[in-house]
Amino acid sequence: MPSCENCGQKWKWKTIVLKTLKLTNKVNCPYCGKTQYIVPKSRKITGIYSFLPLFVIILSNLIFELEVRDVILLTATLLIVALGLYPFLMKLSNEDKIVQP
Repeated sequence: MPSCENCGQKWKWKTIVLKTLKLTNKVNCPYCGKTQYIVPKSRKITGIYSFLPLFVIILSNLIFELEVRDVILLTATLLIVALGLYPFLMKLSNEDKIVQP
């Protein structure tokens, strides 16, 4: 779980998910109120990670020819797993670091 670089408090899972699902890379610490930035490496990893369930669903549908209810069940399961693991991939920083190409 990420922690604030200013106050050192570990963020709760729910806080991380709710605050970082916005399309911005900055969030305010719920404990000290200081702005924290998602580091570029975490942005890349979570960006790739967010599309992984889609590829798994498409690939499994092509290989196993799943029925609609199976696709819905697989989608729900992958969504729960992805949201459960998402905060563990997140790192925060005091500075807004620019992604270098």
